[in-house]
Amino acid sequence: MSLETAYTCGADPTVPGKPRILFTSVFGPFAQDDEFGSRAINPMELYHNQVTRVQGPFSLRMFHRSWGLMMMRDNISAPSSLLDFPTRDRFIQELETERYNIVAISAIVPNFLKVKEMCRLIRQIQPEALIIVGGHISGIPQLKTRVAADHVVRLEGVRWFRGFLGDDTNAPVRHPQIVSGIGTRTMGMHLSEAPGEVAATVIPSVGCPMGCNFCATSAMFGGKGKFLNFYDTGDELFTIMCGMERTMKVQSFFVMDENFLLHKKRALRLLELMEEHDKSWSLYVFSSANILRSYTYDQLVRLGISWVWMGLEGKSSKYQKLAGANTRELVRELQSHGVSILGSSIIGLEEHTPENRGDFYFR
Repeated sequence: MSLETAYTCGADPTVPGKPRILFTSVFGPFAQDDEFGSRAINPMELYHNQVTRVQGPFSLRMFHRSWGLMMMRDNISAPSSLLDFPTRDRFIQELETERYNIVAISAIVPNFLKVKEMCRLIRQIQPEALIIVGGHISGIPQLKTRVAADHVVRLEGVRWFRGFLGDDTNAPVRHPQIVSGIGTRTMGMHLSEAPGEVAATVIPSVGCPMGCNFCATSAMFGGKGKFLNFYDTGDELFTIMCGMERTMKVQSFFVMDENFLLHKKRALRLLELMEEHDKSWSLYVFSSANILRSYTYDQLVRLGISWVWMGLEGKSSKYQKLAGANTRELVRELQSHGVSILGSSIIGLEEHTPENRGDFYFR
């Protein structure tokens, strides 16, 4: 099955008086040395691109849907279609066979040339359509004029589109049914994708209040240290997760939130409901060291915290999220309680020098 076939979604019924919208990611093929990209600079998958790219054939490989586009598609009143990683020919076919008032493209910075080409094709095939570009690519200066877009959005997309369309910006956010990964494989072996064997993705919020000076995520959603909760309470999250458990047959959840456990009242209420209803779920989360230390190990285990992606910026960093933390000891203790840890760091911060390069990762 091709990527384009696996990721393409159909249109909603026509809604009178509302513009018709095409949401799309950039086109493939990916990880190619061609006029639109570089295999070395931008491998396709998240893990192979950022986490396990130096592990060669042992690298973990998987694809992820465009979760932001799915959230926007499911939370506006206008009829819409979603092309998730189409080929260039498939994108052209869609423009030639269906008429849209708006084409919205999401991309990251390395895909600038693909976005520019897609804007050119839209102007050529459907010159009357508005072009909206969002995602991390929106951080490129003067992007609007460089790719010939009508709007560049560097805000949370659901609320922005609702405001643009005249919808209620404060209406409840409907959560799409999202599997955390597609096409997972390593050493040429594909993992099963049977119902219940792939975690569901839950997105409680976007942005991050920690305000680290390298944080592109919070900068996307209102500025450094800003965040927006889609769901403020543990009750809301529990309802969403129960729905996913029922329809997707899952018992595990990848929580796409920069620091999920930071919102402690919400997390502990979720724990309360899980125990009240006998839910033995596994949660895979992002968290900072100081927030993990604010919970007891008993609470973390009961909440089902099975895997944590934790930032480790080094001994000389001044970030509050690492203040007073002995990360080696913390990792060992978490592992002794059955919690797997993925540690990551940013290289090239102001305190990083050739003399202290061995101290970057652990304090």
